[in-house]
Amino acid sequence: MHELITRLTNKAGISPEQAAKVIETIKEFTKEKFPMMSGTLNSILSDSPATNFPEAPVDPTVPAAGYSGVLDKISDYIPGETGQKVEDFAKQAADKAEDLYDAAKDKLSGMFGGDKK
Repeated sequence: MHELITRLTNKAGISPEQAAKVIETIKEFTKEKFPMMSGTLNSILSDSPATNFPEAPVDPTVPAAGYSGVLDKISDYIPGETGQKVEDFAKQAADKAEDLYDAAKDKLSGMFGGDKK
């Protein structure tokens, strides 16, 4: 959870509290759309309050000591090949979401006086 909040705060430039709200919103949305994953989401995203983690490291690609990646835990909760497929899908979706965010940020930056790309 800490790693996800850290990435959101660093990449999106939002506060840890805002990042926690984003994660909670995504968690609720996903549980509505995929109720069979409700228990897994609760386990993976259990410590979402922003106050439950230490100060974020400067480099978002380096997880804090004692924390493993949220996406790496999926196959721990969904056994077998299905769990690995869900984990791989989630990682690909996260990568695409980051790419979309970066593209949107670049376009909006250009529209509002930032670097023209």
